[in-house]
Amino acid sequence: MNVAIEDLHVGYAGRDVVSGVRLIAAAGETAGLVGPNGSGKSTVLRTVYRHLRPTAGRVLLAGTDLRTLTPGQTARRVAALPQERGSDFELTVHEVVAMGRMPYQRAFAGEGRADREAVADAL
Repeated sequence: MNVAIEDLHVGYAGRDVVSGVRLIAAAGETAGLVGPNGSGKSTVLRTVYRHLRPTAGRVLLAGTDLRTLTPGQTARRVAALPQERGSDFELTVHEVVAMGRMPYQRAFAGEGRADREAVADAL
């Protein structure tokens, strides 16, 4: 799935901290954000996975603006595992991969055969 960031601006407390970011990553490509500490790399990524809302510009997934998707639709297309987040829970790799199936499950339904197969295929 291709990702396009078009003229992205993100702000905190009424002040832009990121402005004019443009990036295109075609399906199958690997893209990297490089810059010094405090340059906005994490802010851009937080906007891509909808933790932050842009003040201007847009993020497109396969040509669809993220803002037009419901949270559930976004969760089926975008996932993030930020390195700076600590956890009080010790999780196995299998458990972390299985979390990626949650957007496809009904509330409180738990893991089914298709979920177990998808996790096994991914691993």
